[in-house]
Amino acid sequence: MLVYAIIVAALGIIVAIAHSMISERRLLGPLYAEPQSGVLATKQMQNIFRAVFHMPSLAWAGLGVAVLLNRLQGGSDLLPYLAMTIFALSGAGNLLALRRPHPGGIILLLAAIATFSDIWFN
Repeated sequence: MLVYAIIVAALGIIVAIAHSMISERRLLGPLYAEPQSGVLATKQMQNIFRAVFHMPSLAWAGLGVAVLLNRLQGGSDLLPYLAMTIFALSGAGNLLALRRPHPGGIILLLAAIATFSDIWFN
């Protein structure tokens, strides 16, 4: 059933885009608009912080697409197990850090469940 791999890819891309766009608008943009001192005083450190902040987005989108490509090519389940673990840990970490349900954490947990389903039914 290719449908679960398609769902994984879609969820990975959706959560990645949302994480990057919303965080730029609500967190990083306002943070960098304020006068900076300390670690974020230089433009280079701001750029490094921004890049590190967006790396999980790249990982989630990449893993989602990789699960789909892996299924299309008849690959082993090693990559989906890795993706499932990263999605689950990211979602649980998000929910634990915020101490409340958060759309990003829920979507990541749904991606983990869809990845498990992809493994189970294929």
